[in-house]
Amino acid sequence: MKRIIALVLSVLLSVMFIAGCANDASTNQTETTVDEIQTSTGCNTQPTTTVPVTTTAPATEATEDTTAKEIIYNAITSNKVSSDLWYDPTEPTEAPVVVPVVKPSKPANPDATGDEAATTPEIQRPTYTTDDKNYKYIAFTFDDGPHYELTYMFADKLREYGGVGTFYVVGNRIHGEQAEAMKYAYDLGNEIGIHGYTHEYYYHTCSDATFRSELSKTAKLITDITGEAPLTMRPVGGGITSSRVKSSGYVVINWNVDSNDWRYTSRYSSYVKKQNVNAIVENVLNSTDEGDIILFHEIYYNSYDAFCKVIDDLYKRGYRFVTVSQLLALDDSDRGKLYYNAY
Repeated sequence: MKRIIALVLSVLLSVMFIAGCANDASTNQTETTVDEIQTSTGCNTQPTTTVPVTTTAPATEATEDTTAKEIIYNAITSNKVSSDLWYDPTEPTEAPVVVPVVKPSKPANPDATGDEAATTPEIQRPTYTTDDKNYKYIAFTFDDGPHYELTYMFADKLREYGGVGTFYVVGNRIHGEQAEAMKYAYDLGNEIGIHGYTHEYYYHTCSDATFRSELSKTAKLITDITGEAPLTMRPVGGGITSSRVKSSGYVVINWNVDSNDWRYTSRYSSYVKKQNVNAIVENVLNSTDEGDIILFHEIYYNSYDAFCKVIDDLYKRGYRFVTVSQLLALDDSDRGKLYYNAY
């Protein structure tokens, strides 16, 4: 009897064990394989099938195109941007030929011989008048020089048209080649006037001591080099008080036609240069009339190019070109007075 009871219990335990294994396998069939169940539980040592695992591939995210892109660099022959640039760096041409500007010198005496020929005689300064009523007279003025090249060029262009002008110079530029250029302009009959020694002070705001120093130091340099003391001066920026006009000791000259050339100095390309030169020309030609005083600056190449067009056009219209002192018929009695034009 005991053996029968033990056998029955053994059978029941075996059945229960097998049922438990089968239930575990059914519960996990969506997550694992039968092989995995076998390993973890020790059941079903001879599996014949594999429970499929269903997975969903994640959506593919857009990625950045990493394909190498070609970068083209345009060669630039020069990064210089200034009024000294005489060629267009963007034009596909051969390297520019730089022709040095030959500075004129005093002419030698063609009749001299021997030792006499080795010396250069002084130029007799020409005189100009406004007596011929068949013409209209104006005065070109040039600020901020002298310049080692452009002063020669402006002076020669004036001479080409039988005229002269007034150069208002900055004292601390009057040395070396600039001093020689100023003397050359003076020798051709041009007037040299004071602009200032440093170009750093406005005469309606600076101190009295600075005002006197700016004028006296520049006047001394002009006198030492040309041999003639200046009669006229131009305030930096045109600013000056009425009391300083009277106490200056000079005839104070402003202007009534402004070329605004200092706004148009770029020569970076031929197109830009042409546009800037034309703007200067229009500023002058659209405003000039008889008796006017015209403002240019002698330190910009665009100013010179524009000036060449302006003087040619005005000459054909019957204008002639004299210094400020000649236009206004100035003398010592005019010291302490301010002028903008002849009328």
